[in-house]
Amino acid sequence: MRTNNFTQNMLKKSNAELEHIFQEKDTYKDEAIQAVIWELENRNLIEKDTIKLAIIPAENETDVEEKQQDSEDVNESSFEALVLPVLYSKKAIQGFTIFFSTLFGAILLMSNLQKMNKPKARIEVFVFGIVYTIFTIVLLNYLPKTFFLTLIFNIVGYAILIEYYWNKNLGKQFKHEKKQVKKPLIISLSVLAILVFFQFLR
Repeated sequence: MRTNNFTQNMLKKSNAELEHIFQEKDTYKDEAIQAVIWELENRNLIEKDTIKLAIIPAENETDVEEKQQDSEDVNESSFEALVLPVLYSKKAIQGFTIFFSTLFGAILLMSNLQKMNKPKARIEVFVFGIVYTIFTIVLLNYLPKTFFLTLIFNIVGYAILIEYYWNKNLGKQFKHEKKQVKKPLIISLSVLAILVFFQFLR
């Protein structure tokens, strides 16, 4: 029998629920979609092996039972286990890092890490954001004050945030729903406006 961590959950769902999940497959984890396909095949709603996903292969029942005992995060009634997490995208972090500063991008990544319950990595990103921002400000005082140099520092900051911290803690191909950036954008613009205001007061 082909099973994975989501098989027991799908057994309890109606045909309509299974079809809805499959139609909205971009919103769900690949492993959950695979369980849906197997269940649809078992109910003879689709022909066997007509749809294949390049994901984790089926496991035997013993392996699944052991994993279910070891992990309380995946249970039969948990809808959150099926749905992709809603996080700020790499593009959002890129925009905030380049157009504001590395610290702003770090804050978005910290929000993602908090959502994924990674407190240690969150602290690491916070420390990096603060230290890198201070380093950039100090160094720019000794270099020609040009937008190009600031942009270069911000691009390097973004590369470190994504290529190291994101890939290390979330995974390079990590799937997620995109979180709206309206709120952090308003806050960032407000902070920037305050800084510019105080700059003119000097």
